[in-house]
Amino acid sequence: MIWKVLKNNIKPGQITGTFLGIMLGLTILMGALSFYIDVKPVFEDKESFWKDEYIIINKRIELTDTYAQLQNDNTEKPLFSKEDIEDLKKQPFVKDVAEFSGCSFMISASSAKDGPIAGFYSDLFFEAVPDEYIDVNYANWKWEENNEFVPAILPKAYLNLYNFGFAQSQNLPQVSEEGAGLVKFNIMIQGRGKKQKFETRIVGFSERINTILVPESFVKWGNENFGEEVSPRPGRLIIIAKDPSSPELFKYIEDHNYDLNKSELSNSKALAFLKIIITIVLIIGLVIILLAFSLMVISIQLLLHRNNENISKLGMLGYSLREISLPYQIMVIILFVVTFLTSLIPLSVFRNYYASNMILLGYEKFNHILFNVLAPGFGFITIIILLLMLMIRRSIMKIMKAG
Repeated sequence: MIWKVLKNNIKPGQITGTFLGIMLGLTILMGALSFYIDVKPVFEDKESFWKDEYIIINKRIELTDTYAQLQNDNTEKPLFSKEDIEDLKKQPFVKDVAEFSGCSFMISASSAKDGPIAGFYSDLFFEAVPDEYIDVNYANWKWEENNEFVPAILPKAYLNLYNFGFAQSQNLPQVSEEGAGLVKFNIMIQGRGKKQKFETRIVGFSERINTILVPESFVKWGNENFGEEVSPRPGRLIIIAKDPSSPELFKYIEDHNYDLNKSELSNSKALAFLKIIITIVLIIGLVIILLAFSLMVISIQLLLHRNNENISKLGMLGYSLREISLPYQIMVIILFVVTFLTSLIPLSVFRNYYASNMILLGYEKFNHILFNVLAPGFGFITIIILLLMLMIRRSIMKIMKAG
């Protein structure tokens, strides 16, 4: 009875326009959210190129530095002072700064006599960086005093140089990353008239940090017990910049006579660009939904205004506020639920498209069910429905009181 009285002034064109607007906005919003959730593990993967780029800098070594060090062993080397580091941290374009911790004791490595590379011996150097800067997925990257095993990370470039340079020229077998990790070495550290033996193994290869890495705790302990210096000054620093392509950053580095590898910054630029695109798409989707929501509010207000007289008469006949509001509220619920379900079709097409391309790039960890997107999307729609239902109820209440 009530629906027959109230439905006459409903304009199908307005309902269709609202439906299309909400569906478009919801599809864009959930598409961007789905993409972000799916690629988030790629951002968090330590070995992924999407991580914040490490800008590694060092002081530029001039010919005069080399000559001075040849003439006098006690010549001060171009290392970073505490003042240099503090000044760098204060710069507005710098997000974080970390030091390379060097060893001030002697290190040598040798292979087991019965191992696959028996007879190997070499003097070595170790460095360390804070754990959060390690770009290798190795769960046990730690060392505690009295541990006889010290994990080590080598630059990927070292392995490539051996496989495609030294091994080829010397007719030696090439080594895979997994194979290199199976070989154990003995390392001997010495200093202050003391020696101590440890065992080590390559647990991963870094594509960003070009040095032999061991846990920071081992370097600190070694310097305290064997080193000539307890806290040697760092020769290199890691910078994470707010904008890796910032002209101010390059000017600062040039003005202070520092060196860096500019080719390493390409990934940071790609990451920053992708983050901007995702943010823009999310904003566009949200704006479209808000515009569609505004159109829905205006349409309902116009519909109620056209039915002003009918609503007043129904109130006089004894119909309650709840009974008069219910048809409009049901219409809103049906419209938004149908819109939500319909938007899943283009969303699935979009998701399958980018998922197939990401799998081609080697990323295969995608959920087959969109619960992580459906929940926030449905929650957003529920909030809009509740707001519209409240608006309908208040608008009808005013009409009934005025009548």
